[in-house]
Order: sequence, then structure tokens, then C-alpha cells
Amino acid sequence: MPVPTDPRSPKQRVADQLAAARRQLTREGLSRSQRRAIADRIHGLEGQARRLTARFALSYATAAGPVTKTALPADRVERIGALAARGADRGEVWDIAVRDEADADVTGDFGCFAE
Repeated sequence: MPVPTDPRSPKQRVADQLAAARRQLTREGLSRSQRRAIADRIHGLEGQARRLTARFALSYATAAGPVTKTALPADRVERIGALAARGADRGEVWDIAVRDEADADVTGDFGCFAE
């Protein structure tokens, strides 16, 4: 039996979950711990939403010279970064860095670069 898929984009799914959590937070009769749990969920969803809309620059060096790819969404950084990380394991790629829109180093935020 085929597994049903959600036709919404990841960005829309997160937006819908965020709206539902915000509606839930306004309900009457919630305990302090319930409000805290919902607020934590909202905080996490806001982080996911930022990551889905943010653009990153991935740079690395090879024997052929430096490579920089700009305006990449997070999923492309993960995909290209996995290839670069494998190249680094073979000694073919080095100086891998990912920078966000504020030019902050966010390399460690991506699972493909976790050690």
C-alpha cells in the first residue's frame, strides 16, 4: 500500500504548524508548563522557518582552486556539502566553510559537516 504524501512544501508545512501552535497558545486554561512547552515549540518552528528561507554561501578549496557557491538554500548546502565532506575525507577538498546572510560561520549547523 503506498504511503500518502503531503503535497505541501516544507516551508508551507512549517508555516501551518507555526500558525497552529500560535493559536494553541491563546487558548484559555493552559497551565504554565503547557504554555512553556508551546512557546518552546514555536521557537523551534521559527528556527526551522528561518532555515527554510535563508540562503547560504558554501566555499571550499581544491587543487584546481577555490570554489564558492552562493545563494544556496539549506537543502542544497547539505547535498553539495556531503560531496565536499567526502572529498575532504580523501584529502581532495579543504577549507570548507558555510556562511549565512549575515556572513557568520554556520558550518557546524549542517549535519553533513558533523564529525
